[in-house]
Amino acid sequence: MKNPQATTSAIENYNAPGRVEAAQLQQSVADFAMQAVKCYHKSARFRGVDVLGSPWPEEKKFGAQKSVVLQINIQGVTGTGYQMIVAAMARDKSYRAFVLQENTRIRYNKNCALEQWISVDGSN
Repeated sequence: MKNPQATTSAIENYNAPGRVEAAQLQQSVADFAMQAVKCYHKSARFRGVDVLGSPWPEEKKFGAQKSVVLQINIQGVTGTGYQMIVAAMARDKSYRAFVLQENTRIRYNKNCALEQWISVDGSN
């Protein structure tokens, strides 16, 4: 390798998820989906979201009070379209997501903050 520090930096940058703006999670389904894309695939572009159903049958396993299954349409850096199927969950003023399926070439970032409960009011 010509520049091992650059390679290490690139790997660390990839492994670092995008920052989630917690206040945006409660605004709308589209805002939640945009935050999920920013966190799970920070180089992708949000292209749309469809509600596939509610509630998600597995929500109780996560302690959720409400849930919805979303198909999030994204565009990769090459312009190719992809989809993520995500369970979006809520309890009180906390939110989280669970990726059910995706067809992206690069797997979603499992270090995304939405893999855990995020509180809008700062308490958890």
